[in-house]
Amino acid sequence: MDISRFLLDILLLIFIGRSLGLLFVRFKFQSLIGEVLGGLILSSLVLGLVRPNETLMLFSQFGIIVLMLLSGLLTDFRSFQEYKTSSIVVGILGVLFSMSFIFLTLWVMGIDLQSSLFISVVLSNTAVEVCATILLKSNASKKIHAIIMGASFVDDIIAVFLIGVVGSLTLGEEVSIWSISFLSVKVILFIVITLLLIPYIFEKVSVVDKLIGSGPQREKVLLTFTVLFAILMAIAAMYSGLQVVIGAYIGGLIVGKWGSKVGPMLKRRIAYEELIDDISSYSHALFTPLFFGYVGIVLGEVMSNLGFDTSLIYLIIILTIMALLGKFLGCGLGAKIFHLDNRAAGYVGIAMGGRGALEMVLLTLGYEKGIISASLFASVVIVTLLTVILTPILFSLYERKFMASP
Repeated sequence: MDISRFLLDILLLIFIGRSLGLLFVRFKFQSLIGEVLGGLILSSLVLGLVRPNETLMLFSQFGIIVLMLLSGLLTDFRSFQEYKTSSIVVGILGVLFSMSFIFLTLWVMGIDLQSSLFISVVLSNTAVEVCATILLKSNASKKIHAIIMGASFVDDIIAVFLIGVVGSLTLGEEVSIWSISFLSVKVILFIVITLLLIPYIFEKVSVVDKLIGSGPQREKVLLTFTVLFAILMAIAAMYSGLQVVIGAYIGGLIVGKWGSKVGPMLKRRIAYEELIDDISSYSHALFTPLFFGYVGIVLGEVMSNLGFDTSLIYLIIILTIMALLGKFLGCGLGAKIFHLDNRAAGYVGIAMGGRGALEMVLLTLGYEKGIISASLFASVVIVTLLTVILTPILFSLYERKFMASP
């Protein structure tokens, strides 16, 4: 792909996506909706101006790493720790309900056992990036924000194990106690080191404080360090068996914990707020429109290739409903167990509805390995992308109707 084509694609995605995003914000909806719609308009389904390609995909993936870094920076670490038990229960119930609903739906509709099991596991996972995006511009309390992000984090860890086991079973590979134990040790070590050991070292050695410096450009050194640290955490997460976005989120969470503590003459707090302003500006203006615009392009490409078979449309509609309903009931029930009222529980259940990039990658692998057919692959990719679009719409409507009133 030549540079002129790449720059034109970037220009169109940012301009159309950002313009439509701001239009939706004006009517009190999430900008994400307009950004996905912008990609859909540019795709082969409508105008055919931008096609999916590896270069654009990698650039958009970096954008979601920046978004997750920002979400981590904005998460209150004390709330994150305080509500960890409720997050675990919400995450587990969300996975169980979603997996059960989707598996039974596929089984009743005559899909074979292997494909049903694989798809139900893949679609039981919540996309952390979708949760992060809708929460950044929501009116959610610190408690609800912490529970949702914590639950999506737990959800991802559960998905790692389920996908590993089910993927091996459907491919005819042996699942041993050794392989599961090794995966468990890697994930546990990653969590202990990143959430306990590294924050302790940061405070003990004053690592980040030494980067603040003085003068008008002091925060730029902190900005460079934070971005590099998030990338390092993303790489570590990948080698631990988790998503890279989880690593970026934890990187932001660690720096955010540092920034939440008051230092001498508020120097630390000022640098932290300037850091958030810098990353937030780039994220909203550049990276978010690119990522969700690319989601729209992929959706348009899949829909144009799939055609309009009645049975497939029926399958897509039913699966989309089950995917959203499973998270709504499962996560909502988890929130109710920990004494959130009905409105707040519904808020949590809707926010957890989106699936994302990980699901599309796993579905592609399943298709290439012969676990699912071409038509089933295309249908479930559309379901995944529809949850990305519908979740912020439903979230915005719910927030305006139920959460605005006392």
